[in-house]
Amino acid sequence: MKHNPLSLRAGGVLLCLICSAAQAEPLTLTQTLAAAERYSAELSASRNEARALDAMAESARQLPDPKLKFGIDNLPVQGNNDRRFTREGMTMQRVGVMQRYVSDEKRQRKALTLQAQARSVNAQSAVTRAALQREAAQAWLELAISTRALETARRLLAESAAQQGAQKASVGAGNASADSVLVWRLALSAMRDKVTLAERDVELAQARLAELTGQNVTAASGSLPRYQRLPADEQTLTEGVAQHPEMVAAASVANSAKARSAESAIAAIPDVDVEVWYGRRAQGYEDMAGVMFTVDLPLFTSQRQDKDHAADLSRSMQANDRLAQTTREHQAQIRTLIANYRAAQALWQRQREEVTPLVRQRAMLLAAQYRAGQTQLPELLEARRAVLDSELSTLQAEKDLARAWAAIQWLIPQELAQ
Repeated sequence: MKHNPLSLRAGGVLLCLICSAAQAEPLTLTQTLAAAERYSAELSASRNEARALDAMAESARQLPDPKLKFGIDNLPVQGNNDRRFTREGMTMQRVGVMQRYVSDEKRQRKALTLQAQARSVNAQSAVTRAALQREAAQAWLELAISTRALETARRLLAESAAQQGAQKASVGAGNASADSVLVWRLALSAMRDKVTLAERDVELAQARLAELTGQNVTAASGSLPRYQRLPADEQTLTEGVAQHPEMVAAASVANSAKARSAESAIAAIPDVDVEVWYGRRAQGYEDMAGVMFTVDLPLFTSQRQDKDHAADLSRSMQANDRLAQTTREHQAQIRTLIANYRAAQALWQRQREEVTPLVRQRAMLLAAQYRAGQTQLPELLEARRAVLDSELSTLQAEKDLARAWAAIQWLIPQELAQ
């Protein structure tokens, strides 16, 4: 039986759409944050790196593995006994074991360095998690508020479109000019543009959530967080700068650099190799045994170990300078975020409590005048379009407020949030 390629392709597309629809679901904010964390490959990589460093720290506390040594000593290469194993009394088959002894202090400091690096990785992972939560929360809030904006735009458009019959009747009865129909259609077209833009905002938020969570999030479910107020009072936010994830990460980098400099400070302590061997000689000759000690001779520490230690000290001071710079940046950042939040809060409250009620009141007044025959439908439509613009402006101000709130909420440690 021959299959039509177009039919197969269409069937595949339909199957994909069905599967996508089956996986699509609304998510709460908590579910969205959890899904984003599970989906993040960067967080998974950080966890694996931290586990690897912890394992290396445990290994660093142990002595190196012993070495097995075996071979032939004093094999003749000239004369009558050339390449003979049993005729020369000095020739022997030798086997031994060698162990390197590294001082306990050196091993301990190396382990501490690796543990400090693991803590630094975990701290950087906390920075990544906070940024991921902030972006996911902002996308979720964007979807929730954009959905409300779309519903508002569609409702006001439907209310205005319902006046089509009345407008045509007014023109037919001579109560309205012929061009009023064109004005009415232009007003509706402008309102449809608002609907299109609102649909775009919803789709963009859905796409962003799909990117962050790996799920097809159709809608935001559950209650909205209380973004109408700051996550904590301004004094707590300002004093809590040292607990910001990026600050903790910068401090952990400085601690890691300090641990490396402490490790290199004792690099000149010599390691000792101990070898015990047994040599078997030919028949008639006594077997032999021996012990050998090999000790490092750090005779030129000023040219080697001291240079390495000086470099590590410079890196430690560099890390401390960066920590100080990060502290200043976060102090400025939190003040900037609070100022942006206060401004967004004032604009949203003014738009919601002052501007939008006045625009609605004007539209209601014009609607009453229109029913009394004291005004034309285009004026009423223009008033309704102003209501739509004001409603959407209010929701846009609410988006800005929620975005500013999320930027602060997931900048600070969650235990500081009220």
